[in-house]
Amino acid sequence: MALRALLLALVAQASGLKIGASHITHPAAVAGVGRRSALAGAAAAALLQLPLPAFAQTNEEKAQAQIRETSAALHKLLDHKKEFVAAYAEGKGDRFPVPSAVPFTVFQTLEKTAEPEFMAIAIDYAEASRGARDLIKLAKLTKQPVEVSIKETGKPRRTAVTEYGSAEGSGLSTAEEYAERAAAELLAASICLDEAIKVMVAK
Repeated sequence: MALRALLLALVAQASGLKIGASHITHPAAVAGVGRRSALAGAAAAALLQLPLPAFAQTNEEKAQAQIRETSAALHKLLDHKKEFVAAYAEGKGDRFPVPSAVPFTVFQTLEKTAEPEFMAIAIDYAEASRGARDLIKLAKLTKQPVEVSIKETGKPRRTAVTEYGSAEGSGLSTAEEYAERAAAELLAASICLDEAIKVMVAK
């Protein structure tokens, strides 16, 4: 409303009118308005038809939206947990990308307006999210091809290509096991976000 009033005032000033003054009755004044006033009035009408810009989101609203969006993305991913694990077991985990983690600074943006337990939930979320990503890295690592040297008695040494997780001395578990554990951590992270959403606005 303030913007529209300002537009009217500016147009009126340009045409020689006074907003809020009594209507013009003197013939000379009426003649002075003329074509200039008519054009100014048309311009004002056109300006008032333009939609006003929407108010920008506050930092708090952006933070709340990011938490909700990440929560929804995790729910969607976990709806396909079996396919998620199978893909990483086959070395095709890129078909199931994990949603970007919510930065801790986003939770801190809401700290003053949230319930007291909000930041404790944020810490639990950060730990679960980080754990899931570390396990996913290990799942991918086990499927990386490596060249190993093999020496059999009575035969010349030879080299072969195998998966890193299968190489002797790698100390790694299977990609499937890491994927299962990653899914469990993602579930924990999802639960944390669900709880955070409930308390991110103090009652």
